[in-house]
Amino acid sequence: MINPTIYTVGGTVQAGGGIYIPRQADEELLNLCRSATFAYVLTPRQMGKSSLMVRTAGRLNDEGIQTVMIDLTQIGTQVSAEAWYLGLLTIMEDQLMLATNVVQWWQAHSHLGITQRLTLFFEKVLLVEVQERVAIFVDEIDTTLSLDFTDDFYAAIRYLYVARATNPEFQRLSCVLIGVATPGDLIRDAKRTPFNIGQRVDLTDFTFEEALPLAEGLSLPSDEAKQVLRWVLNWTGGHPYLTQRLCAVLLAQVKDEGLKTTGKSYFSNEAVVEQIVSSTFFGLMSKQDNNLQFVRDMLLKRAPEQTYVLDTYRKIRQGKPPIFDEDQSFIKSHLKLSGIVKPKHGVLCVRNLIYQEVFNNKWIKENWPAKSWTIEQKIGYGYFLAIGIACFGFFVGLVIANYYRGMENSRFNQALMQRKLLSELRDAVVGTQLSSSNLVVALENAKHLKTKKSEFLRSVDRVKQLESEITNFVDRKPKRLVANSGTLVALLQDYTTTLELYVRQIESVLQQIDNQQVQTQEFLSAREQLLKIMRSETAMRLEQLSQTISNILQNAEFQEQESTHNIEQAKIVERLILLMTIVFSTAISATVTWRISRSININSKD
Repeated sequence: MINPTIYTVGGTVQAGGGIYIPRQADEELLNLCRSATFAYVLTPRQMGKSSLMVRTAGRLNDEGIQTVMIDLTQIGTQVSAEAWYLGLLTIMEDQLMLATNVVQWWQAHSHLGITQRLTLFFEKVLLVEVQERVAIFVDEIDTTLSLDFTDDFYAAIRYLYVARATNPEFQRLSCVLIGVATPGDLIRDAKRTPFNIGQRVDLTDFTFEEALPLAEGLSLPSDEAKQVLRWVLNWTGGHPYLTQRLCAVLLAQVKDEGLKTTGKSYFSNEAVVEQIVSSTFFGLMSKQDNNLQFVRDMLLKRAPEQTYVLDTYRKIRQGKPPIFDEDQSFIKSHLKLSGIVKPKHGVLCVRNLIYQEVFNNKWIKENWPAKSWTIEQKIGYGYFLAIGIACFGFFVGLVIANYYRGMENSRFNQALMQRKLLSELRDAVVGTQLSSSNLVVALENAKHLKTKKSEFLRSVDRVKQLESEITNFVDRKPKRLVANSGTLVALLQDYTTTLELYVRQIESVLQQIDNQQVQTQEFLSAREQLLKIMRSETAMRLEQLSQTISNILQNAEFQEQESTHNIEQAKIVERLILLMTIVFSTAISATVTWRISRSININSKD
């Protein structure tokens, strides 16, 4: 008669009285415990971890190896560190039947730290009272992830392993950690050495050969049962929980239909199995299945970065390009821990067709976080930002370089204008002095005198005009002047005033001989007066002022040469500014790109 409890849906197989399906992990874990090797079984929920633990512990006990099975949910999480650690020891005391009163021993060593008391208990109590090899199984370790003091617990386990080098007694002790977590989750303090001991044992999905015993529970002829089992595995991919649950539903359907049919097989084709899969796992039923709910919570509520998790899962589901497995990737490790994906030949793929249909593209879109970016968008944004920084930096550098060069060009142009005006003023002053000397020679020739007088007055007007231009130039406040602006303006005004006096003196002499029949004696008198004026204090003052203007002109010419040199230097500085800006902007953009890419890689490793 077929055992009606052959299928176990939830909990350990041993507790439900169901059939146990051995897998490769059974022999791996048994051999590791036999050799007292530390190990861990960290996989998604409902993959058969606890059943594996119970079966392995039973086989070890049969071989004379003592075992302790600790379910951390028994201790709970709403406890203090002291109570939590003491809870561990009391479980060991009960299962190993130790003679030592654990509570009294714990209190007697209260002067020590909690972690030290734990390791000391193993050394002074457990390994002293138990002479056989001991394998300690710690199940449901994911319950410790919400506690803030269990880093010390896993550090203590690592100490028990390391202590083998100095204390051979510890070589009789091994520990197996079991739960839904990754090794990186166990010690979360980045300043401490991560949990890096033990050998990993992978719990794989059932193969057809491994799952064959389940076909016996379908109440069908052998060949038909095997065919139905193949159809089941096509949907479940061999997932232990999904396979057993679907088989249990099929068995219930067989029994129900068996009351209404007369020998005709109900499972005539795969479409019937597909229909039962749909009514069991899809639509509203997907929200009632605790395994699908666990996967859903892992993808949404417990995801370290929901956008990255969904985006990576979407790519894995598409399959193009292939997403390679990486143990160091937080996102990919989380997806594997949820059970929705598994590695196959180094590439991640969706675990089974049920997950593929329940968590489809429509589900991904419906649960996509609002106002979130995909990894590609963030990478694009990072590169765009980097390019923008580079362009902005180059633009700023160009503006600075142009400003610096423009400033030097402005100074050069001002120096050039200054030198030009002073040079023209000097030439006009020299011309005025020369014209005044020519008047003496032209006194006896009225026509020639008139021409020379006109030249003299034009020279005077040119001097006045230049004096006005220079004054206006000074009023524009150029960057550099050969002399203080007040001094230069005062000099020009002094020269103009002196020149006007000089001109009036000469004109007064010339008026005496204009439009008259001048005698020789009068010409001689006029010549003497002109010569006297040209040797007068006024003329000497004009000479002094002219020399001052000449000296200022020399300084202006020097400034012009200096500005020419500065222009060349400005070109070099401009190139340096542009070069430094390019290098600096490139460095900043590269840093931004690297930091964004690193941030994305830390979260996704795609």
